[in-house]
This record gives sequence, structure tokens and C-alpha cells, in this order.
Amino acid sequence: MGVDEKIKALEDEVRNTKRHKGTEHHIGLLLAKIARLKRERVSQAIKRSSVSGGGFDIRKEGDATVVMVGFPSVGKSTLITKITNAKSKVAAYEFTTLECIPGILEYGGASIQMLDLPGIIAGAQEGKGRGREILSVARKADLILILLESGSPQHYEVIARELSEVGIRLDGHPPRISVKKGIKGGIRMHSAVKLTRLSPQAIISILNEYGYHNGDITFGDDYTADDLIDVLEGNRVYSKSLVVVNKVDLTGGVPPGFPPGAVGISADRGAGMEELKKAIYEKLGFMKIYTKPRAGEVKWNEPMIMRKGATVEDMCRKLPKGFLKDFKYALIWGKSAKFQGQRVGPDHVLQDGDVVYVVKK
Repeated sequence: MGVDEKIKALEDEVRNTKRHKGTEHHIGLLLAKIARLKRERVSQAIKRSSVSGGGFDIRKEGDATVVMVGFPSVGKSTLITKITNAKSKVAAYEFTTLECIPGILEYGGASIQMLDLPGIIAGAQEGKGRGREILSVARKADLILILLESGSPQHYEVIARELSEVGIRLDGHPPRISVKKGIKGGIRMHSAVKLTRLSPQAIISILNEYGYHNGDITFGDDYTADDLIDVLEGNRVYSKSLVVVNKVDLTGGVPPGFPPGAVGISADRGAGMEELKKAIYEKLGFMKIYTKPRAGEVKWNEPMIMRKGATVEDMCRKLPKGFLKDFKYALIWGKSAKFQGQRVGPDHVLQDGDVVYVVKK
């Protein structure tokens, strides 16, 4: 029996098992086994995509990478040619794009790599339509752009489910669950809140499946079995997403049924392109950091584009190698400084508009 067959059999068993206190241990064990098999399936897809070629082995470039996913013929190829320098084949039939087409979007001083992937279909995580390879590329994105047609709001749930099946959690955050192994005493549970969605029996069964028989587990909130499994798997990707609705010229705007914040465009007509570029830039959470060439000079260099949460070390990695290798300390002017000209180390977190002067050894 292959991995897919094993997963289906276990999922059928979960569906057919009545949920009550006496079965929680068993259901938790089944969910953990399913998760481990899905991890194996994703790992196999990533390995295949990295060695098979076919246009899927793309080197990341620019300040961030945006992966475009959507059903076949939804307009991804047309869109990428409108907003980047890419030359993606465009035609009015399904599966025009059979490889990953990269392009660069220049906006607000940022250089954003856009990847046009082949159309996703239901069952992609099972391998349909080179789906696993497509989804493995999506795991590496800083932002996932989900392109939908104005007449098909139901496709959003299909795509979100396929992404979830390969461990991509759209617009989510890692659960605040800490697990530490011990050598004796069994499993000790600690929680800041009352757990209503996960019983002690289910917790123990899931932990046992992952090799935890002794130790401490701490919950920062009321979580589900799936949340606990996500933490134990350790390979989940928490990606930002942006929903873009194409062909809104036919519906007079974004119709009801799409997620809040969806951006409406018409790729064929080139309508809504500036609004889309701005939305991509803002979703990526860019900030501008300035560097001073010498301590005595007032003039600043051109800004460096960084992501929110970036540190002085992250900034130095964008500079010539000597800046990080010979780093001694940095002087900071701006919002992140307690006082102007503050001396900081490499782990100092920067804020938009900061000015940095790096002192080398």
C-alpha cells in the first residue's frame, strides 16, 4: 500500500469513528499518523522538484519572492507579463504554463521576484497536474498570491485546502506550544488557559506517536490536536497571502463570497495594476533603512529595502561580505534607537526610516 492509500485509509477511519471521551486517544493517534505520512509525501515532492528540472528549480532573487497560484486559465500568465519583465506564454486554453516562469516587479524601491506557476487543480497535493511540485515551490514564498476569477469564489477554499495539505498555513502564526523531553515522570501538562478542544488522553497519544513519553508540554492558548501536531511536525510554513480577483470588469467590482481585502483587477485590460502592486508591497511588510558612508557625513546613501523585524545583522548580510565578517558595532539614528546615535549590536531590531552606520574592527 502506497503513502496516498495509507493516508486515505486513516482519514476514512477518522471520519467513521464517533468522537467521544473514549475514542479521543485513538483519534489523536490516527491524526498523528496521517500527519507523518503527509510529511513523507511532501518531502518526496520537494526532492523530485529539486532534481527533476522542468523549470521548477528557481533561485530566489530580489528583496522577496511572491508565488502566484490559481486554477488553469485564470490569468496568471497575463498578469505576470503586465506587472513584471517576464515573458510568460499566454493563450486562452488550460495549462498554457507548464513550468515556473519568474519575473521581477520593481515597486517602491523594492525588487520583488514573482513566480508564475502552472495552474493548480483539486487533488494537487496528491500529485495531480504536477501538483506536489507546484506546492513545494509555494512553500518557499514570502507571499502567496491567490488569483481567482470573479465568477468562481468557491475556488478559494479548494486552493487553501491544497496548500494546507502540504503544511502551508495561510496568514497564521505558530501555535504557542512548548514541548520538552524528559527522562522520567511521564507527561506533565501546563496551560495558561483551560483546554476545551484537546483532552489529556489525546495529548498523550499524540506525544507518544512522536516519541515523547516523558517531559513537559506547555500551552499558551486553547489549541486543537492539529495545532499540536503542527508543532511536533516542525515543518509548517506560515505564509502571508493576498487574494486577487480577475475579470472584475465583467462583474462591476469584487462580488460577494471572496475573502475580505481581495483586490479586484482585469489582467487583460491592465486595470487595477497599480493598486495590486501597492497591495503586494504592503503585504510584504517592507521598510527602508538608510546607511551613512562615514560618521562625519550628513548625506545618506540610497535606502536598503528590508522586511519588518529585520536586524542589523540582516542588513549587514546585504552589504559586502566584510561588513558582517568584521562587524564591531553599529550606530543607530531613528525610531528604533533609545537615543540618537545609540551604539547597538548585530541583534538590534530595525524600524522603518532608521539610519545605520556600521563600525568595523
